[in-house]
Amino acid sequence: MARNAQQNIAQAQPTEVTRREKGEMERPREYFLPTVDISETPDALVLRYDMPGVRKENAEITVDNGTLTVTGRAEREESGTILYRETRIGDYQRQFALPENVDAGQIAAEMNAGVLTVYIKKPEEYKPKRIQITGS
Repeated sequence: MARNAQQNIAQAQPTEVTRREKGEMERPREYFLPTVDISETPDALVLRYDMPGVRKENAEITVDNGTLTVTGRAEREESGTILYRETRIGDYQRQFALPENVDAGQIAAEMNAGVLTVYIKKPEEYKPKRIQITGS
């Protein structure tokens, strides 16, 4: 799983800034692609999404047909009159293809200071195993 999981999950979308989603009767909705760091531990794949302005209540994680989708809605906190702005605050969405045999029930997440961390537990057959050596 290690090599295939890294290849599958690391096949992120191109580094485009926005994506549009269109419903039947609504105008297109723009999403920012949050930056994501992906790491691997012996037990899990760990994805860290940078989504400033998104609270835990405004984040959603879904798994459908082997695709992990993270969506977050950010709310601007305005104080005073904005004279100049470089930060981009808005709605976020990012999708990744999951490795085969991932149990969606074994995915956990936590939000802390605008960083959403998603833990994807590896199936037992893909975890490293220590082999005992016998003999003299």
